[in-house]
Amino acid sequence: MMSPHATIRTRQEGDTQVVYVGGYLNSLLGEEVERAVRSGFDSGCRKVLMNFGQTRLVNSIGISFIIGIVEKVMEGEGKLAFCEVSRINRDLFQVTGLSKYVRSFETEKEGLEFLSGAA
Repeated sequence: MMSPHATIRTRQEGDTQVVYVGGYLNSLLGEEVERAVRSGFDSGCRKVLMNFGQTRLVNSIGISFIIGIVEKVMEGEGKLAFCEVSRINRDLFQVTGLSKYVRSFETEKEGLEFLSGAA
């Protein structure tokens, strides 16, 4: 059972799966995010936009799940982008090196435009 402080929601926007990450990204939420992305990937969706607009904080275990997702998407020759990342989480992504591999956008619309232009 998931905590009321952690939510994962997904939707399809064209050929892109949008994953909304809400709450505190720790091991429980990380597993849910990974499962959601894997499910979309297994059904043929190769573009993923992770929306962190409702993500309060990401801990080290949460970062490891995100790194696993980045690796899965890259291995599957997919495209991944982040959007609505808070300043503290953006700094964390920069320190951990994630920002070298994944582009972040201010808005979901910008992220979707980037992914739709990506082959």
